[in-house]
Amino acid sequence: MKPSHSALGFLTVAALIGILEWNSAEQAAANTLQITNAQRAFVREQVLQTGVQVDVETSFDQAMGAYIDDEILYREGLKLGLEKDDLIVKRRVVQKMRFLLEDMTPIAPPTYAQLQAWLEKNSQRYQTGQAVSFEHHFFSRGKRGDEALFHARNARPALLAGGSIESDPFPLAGSGVAIHKDQLVKELGLPVGNAVFELPENEWSAPVQSSMGVHLFKVTARNEGRTMSVQEAGGQLLSDLIAAQRDAVNKAGMAALRASYTILETP
Repeated sequence: MKPSHSALGFLTVAALIGILEWNSAEQAAANTLQITNAQRAFVREQVLQTGVQVDVETSFDQAMGAYIDDEILYREGLKLGLEKDDLIVKRRVVQKMRFLLEDMTPIAPPTYAQLQAWLEKNSQRYQTGQAVSFEHHFFSRGKRGDEALFHARNARPALLAGGSIESDPFPLAGSGVAIHKDQLVKELGLPVGNAVFELPENEWSAPVQSSMGVHLFKVTARNEGRTMSVQEAGGQLLSDLIAAQRDAVNKAGMAALRASYTILETP
């Protein structure tokens, strides 16, 4: 017996009601926001850390309300796909994936033999007693503004020709004083320290910029010092080696992930 039109209509309506109820239940689950004790404790800690003398309970209620609003807006944004093709969101996800990759591949503490091998391979990084004496001309950015670099460039040819120039008084370590690299870096920054300690003797540098102005240096004497022992290099040696090992492991992990993908290039 064929079902009547009324029976078919009833079955269709029943099916539609079932689908709507299923979607409604799914929507209700998606719109359920459960606040845990851990989340409450986190928000309360944020309130207490503000250090402002206010009614803690009132501030907590307000902060909790803001936390819930943010979570709702975040979920609604995901429903609309607002995270897609967003460069800031993409960078944040990439950053979190890199952290996750690091957590998945812990680094074992380096052995003494590994530290010694790293020290021997990179001995130039771990020198003690390195110092230079130098002549120095300074062009103050405070006095000359943006023209400090221009004046330094114009003055250098006269120095190369053995002449003299006029420059500005310098408030820190002066010419002719032996100075260690760490002291120079502390006073003028790493770019200046590297430039001076890589400069050949008796040769005027190109203009070197610091936060204070522009400098011209000529190294007149150099004490190369010696390579530190593992004990002397200490924490710096340990952190450098761990960083190098971490970098190698991260590259290997990224290479493995890349190998699992097929990269297609369209013309």
